[in-house]
Amino acid sequence: MRIARALAVPLTTLILASCAGTAERTLLTQFFAASRLRDLTALGNVSTVVFEPATDGIVTSFDLLGISAVPLPDGRLVSKDVSISAPVRLPNGRTVVKRFVVTMTRGMPGSDQRRWDGWMITAIKAGLASPSTPRS
Repeated sequence: MRIARALAVPLTTLILASCAGTAERTLLTQFFAASRLRDLTALGNVSTVVFEPATDGIVTSFDLLGISAVPLPDGRLVSKDVSISAPVRLPNGRTVVKRFVVTMTRGMPGSDQRRWDGWMITAIKAGLASPSTPRS
């Protein structure tokens, strides 16, 4: 009985930590898939911005690095910045690993509040890139 209680707290913490970022990961996966295909109709459901494959490249996977909430001055909208790291296949064929900060905003006017709990991607900013393979 004592062992079960002693294991309950760390196990619960592990389970909750593994669930963190699930909504963000789902929304980002939809965003990059629609951007990759340049499907503006699908993008309109999840984003106000596009990650242009012809200029920005293609993202097929990413790692969540962190999530920080940002309250807006008017108090009605809430946004959060999601930091990710992703291999990006550039239009020239090279692949580089880039860090991005993706801003998600809840309660965009005209958005479907039931979809993604009202969150939409409203900005994506690239950080420094690093080559995924060493130069020869």
